[in-house]
Amino acid sequence: MSPTSLDWIESLVLGAVQGVTEFLPISSDGHLSITQKLFDALHGREAQAEENLFFIVLLHLGTLTALLIHYRRIGWAGARGLMGATDVATHLQRRSVIKAGIYTVIATLPAIPVGLLLKKQLEAAFASPFAAAVGFLITAAVLLVTTKLKGGEKGLDEMTWRDALLIGIAQSFAPLPGVSRSGLTISSALACGFSKSWAVGFSLLMAVPAILGGATLEFKDFLKPESHISLAHGAIWPMLAGTIVAGIVGYGAIVWLVRVVRSGKLWYFSVYLIVLGLGLLAYLSLRPGGERGQQVSTLFDRVPHRSPDQFRTGGDLQLPLIADPDSEPDRS
Repeated sequence: MSPTSLDWIESLVLGAVQGVTEFLPISSDGHLSITQKLFDALHGREAQAEENLFFIVLLHLGTLTALLIHYRRIGWAGARGLMGATDVATHLQRRSVIKAGIYTVIATLPAIPVGLLLKKQLEAAFASPFAAAVGFLITAAVLLVTTKLKGGEKGLDEMTWRDALLIGIAQSFAPLPGVSRSGLTISSALACGFSKSWAVGFSLLMAVPAILGGATLEFKDFLKPESHISLAHGAIWPMLAGTIVAGIVGYGAIVWLVRVVRSGKLWYFSVYLIVLGLGLLAYLSLRPGGERGQQVSTLFDRVPHRSPDQFRTGGDLQLPLIADPDSEPDRS
């Protein structure tokens, strides 16, 4: 069966949602889950779980590509510095590149056991709109606290392994639905006394292993023997279109994120999340059958089969490859 106009619209909308929410502190997981449920209702059916796993991997590769393209010059200079070039900026020379890499690994470590040991429980949580609504409100509270954090002057040179570990521990809560990775990591970096530029920079740097790790986990499930995917004729084309949209929109979202953090306007997103979270809670409370109570009581008791709305990467992401705390990021 060839893709319909609604299939094309769905792929493009999900790509745009992924591109915006992957980098901004508003939680990609929660938004993708809600958006997918809306399209399921319009279709009058649920899409194949295997097809969605495939689409998830494509979407995240799209946003990862946007990340790498946006910071391509810094990344190339860092690679040259790692190989011993001396005609690059000090913060891109070998010592700094290795130090940033080590701290990125340290910051990534706390999320690994969470993703591996609690995978089924997290999948169950993603089936709950109530959990997403609560996550939105938690993220909003974190962003409001961030408005009181002025940050400091610390950058890569002043960073320690303890700082990286604390930011990584904050990131480990990001797999919860509705909880924003960027909101947690930027806020924790500011709380540790880092400059706004480096807070965004390190948060975005942590995005590369986070996106690759999340995509690898999904692709691993996609390749399991029991996963028999059979894409409808021509279904790959709407998916590729959505992936391109995710990359284009994601590129713009990175630029916006840097500007918003530097201007101290993160609280703008908290207002949006409060309205969204309370609106979703009100909707669930008014639904017949008391769905909210049922969702709360069964949130971590049931482990359902992966449903098509379980678009998950572990949250939002971010990265200026070894960004200079005092320089503007490359936007060319």
